[in-house]
Amino acid sequence: MKIVVNIQDSLIDQVREAVEAGAYADSREFLITALENQAKLELGDDTLGITTLGQAIKPEAEQSQTDTNPVNRTYSSSGTQNTNTLNQLEYYHVRTVTSPESNRLDQGPLWGQYNRIFPVKLLLRVLANILQYQSSHVNNQGHDLVNEWVPLDQFSQQASAIARNYGLKIKQADKQQSRGRGMRLSAALPIGDDPEKSKERYRIHFVGGTDQQGHLSGAAPHLLFVNIPTESPNHIGITDPGLSFAKMWNPLIDGGASFDQSLSEDEATFYIQHVGDQHPDEYNAMQLVATAIVDGDNRPESLTNRVAVLNGGWSEAQASTVRSGIVGRMYELGLVQRERVGQRGIAYQLTKEGHEFQTSHNQ
Repeated sequence: MKIVVNIQDSLIDQVREAVEAGAYADSREFLITALENQAKLELGDDTLGITTLGQAIKPEAEQSQTDTNPVNRTYSSSGTQNTNTLNQLEYYHVRTVTSPESNRLDQGPLWGQYNRIFPVKLLLRVLANILQYQSSHVNNQGHDLVNEWVPLDQFSQQASAIARNYGLKIKQADKQQSRGRGMRLSAALPIGDDPEKSKERYRIHFVGGTDQQGHLSGAAPHLLFVNIPTESPNHIGITDPGLSFAKMWNPLIDGGASFDQSLSEDEATFYIQHVGDQHPDEYNAMQLVATAIVDGDNRPESLTNRVAVLNGGWSEAQASTVRSGIVGRMYELGLVQRERVGQRGIAYQLTKEGHEFQTSHNQ
């Protein structure tokens, strides 16, 4: 079927940038991927936590106002209110929850739209800080009951607002340091021109949710860093590995938006070990990509063909999306780097750490 659509020049430029960055083989692949992703969101809009029209058109300033509910605030280590803080605290009293059951999760590697790890790190720090305040407040009041859950809707709004506010600072640092396409540390954060759409995308892709059958969406649940029970209204809690990852020192959060990496070496090591132990499909997909690059399949199209063997049911566009997500996460982990080839092409190369990762699997 042939369809003719008028598209604004500014949007065409953004599509061209994405293609030139090497994430897609051509503009056709980009558009098919975009349509498939949007169809998935629209068909699942009753289960993925989409906001109502009233919420969507509510002024952003009104949505970001704080109140007496601790979910709408985070707190400094001194116990005083500090709106939107991401401070690294002592998490003595935080109670963790069990990991999601495997039958609630997608099989295979992470979905391609979960293309960065830092957005997950950020929401875990926010969640850990909220839980720390809640537990400290309860203990200070002389009560023994500590709640390990927070309301999902309110947390999602809080986390996405913080991610946008801090993401814009990182975006500014990207510009000041002339970080090129594919190297920007603000990638995947909700920094688009439409604040509400950007934050909603962040909530769906990274915070996640649960449908009526109990199936989970979102990077944080699929990485077993959080759990979202099926009871209504939904709540969210942090798991043992999620808390461990949340409390680790992070360059951008704890060092400042001008740092030139989004994950510390300790965080990268922890993440790789975690997926190796808890998410073998993701770990094996990373190994497949690393081996393919060593074999010379280091261009987007040939690497997509290698990734496609992971699931014979994927369309070419779906395989490309998965490949793009894996490469994006491996880049953030310091395992892969991109190199410009010609005017518009791009090739992937393993870093020293990437070679060590690839060979460690074969020993």
